[in-house]
Amino acid sequence: MASVHTTTSSILSSFLPRLAPTTATFATRSTTLYSRQLSHPLLPVLTIPSAIHLNIPGFLEGLWEGILKAVPKKKTSHMKKRHRQMAGKGLQDVTNLNRCSACGHIKRAHLLCPYCVAGKEFLDGIAQGPG
Repeated sequence: MASVHTTTSSILSSFLPRLAPTTATFATRSTTLYSRQLSHPLLPVLTIPSAIHLNIPGFLEGLWEGILKAVPKKKTSHMKKRHRQMAGKGLQDVTNLNRCSACGHIKRAHLLCPYCVAGKEFLDGIAQGPG
């Protein structure tokens, strides 16, 4: 029974810090606690191998190379830009068509007849004369 008590107390002492004298600093207490936890054979999870290091500069270097390569080499042409912007937006059918009451040509509703307007401009040009 005494051996069970000592084993339990040694395990508990590795988890719980001991009260240090007031003259000791916090850094010394934390380092002794940390070194005690790492040296305990029953706690392999807390041991940190010295070979594992995060290579942050190497990671950032690869990231910067990817960002720097993600630059277009040539300006996007007007045609390619329009193709991309107008994708899926085809021309719509015109359904509001009427006959012109003056000439009989088909025209859009609520707009002037282009044939009548062209004829009026032609006649106005003849009436004014050359020059």
